[in-house]
Amino acid sequence: MILFFILAGASLQVNSLNNLGLVGIAYVLLRVVGRISGAWLGGMACGAEPRYRRWMGLALMPQAGVALGMALVASQRFPELSSVILPIVIGATVLFEISGPVLTREALTRMGEVKRAQSVD
Repeated sequence: MILFFILAGASLQVNSLNNLGLVGIAYVLLRVVGRISGAWLGGMACGAEPRYRRWMGLALMPQAGVALGMALVASQRFPELSSVILPIVIGATVLFEISGPVLTREALTRMGEVKRAQSVD
């Protein structure tokens, strides 16, 4: 598993992130909208309480192995798109793996599943 992430990270060309622009922004925004709306609709379908429907989408933001694996397979299957697919997915994975745990903690706290940390004076 570690080798998989090392190889995925090693294949990222950082300067190619600058060229993504609208496609990269659209990927991130549509992923966020998809997670939030999917969690809300799923919550509606199963009769979840409103507090869960409202916040569960944020708890689903982290991404890692599956997205990278699919990106690597897609880049091998469509080598002409590899210079677009890999930077978008790897860049978004880094973004969501940094912000995801914070968003998950906030969502779980707002749902009442985790108590807020006490400040130490």
